[in-house]
Amino acid sequence: MPSEVRRIVFTHQESTSAILSYGERYNMTFPNGRIIRAAFTGTAEYDANSMRNFQSPLNTQYNVEKKSRAVIVTFFDEKTLEHKFVNLTTDFISGALIDYCLNHKIIIPKTALKTLDVTEFNLCLDIHMEQLTEPGAAPLTLDE
Repeated sequence: MPSEVRRIVFTHQESTSAILSYGERYNMTFPNGRIIRAAFTGTAEYDANSMRNFQSPLNTQYNVEKKSRAVIVTFFDEKTLEHKFVNLTTDFISGALIDYCLNHKIIIPKTALKTLDVTEFNLCLDIHMEQLTEPGAAPLTLDE
């Protein structure tokens, strides 16, 4: 069965815009500056995160894979030259990136599985879509 895999790579400017505008909806405040780095953390940072029970409606509507992981996002303020670190969940960041796509008319299929990935330089939204072999048919499995 053919599968489609797509990766949307967000620049630091796009990631900053996505997280700040999405956070405004939930009355969240973030440090001044722009995002310059993001990295997955261990389980302790997720367990200590007050947002671990946060579930955006977008994550359900757009089939986002639930991960019990946190991401440390580094904001850099060019005026004060300070680095500030924010502990966010993958669910929050995924919701922010989907919201960014919707607001910027970037087409993403609702039913495809979406996962967040963090590369050395960017936040990425991976989209996995299984293609049906025949119209109206269920996807094939290894048992068949």
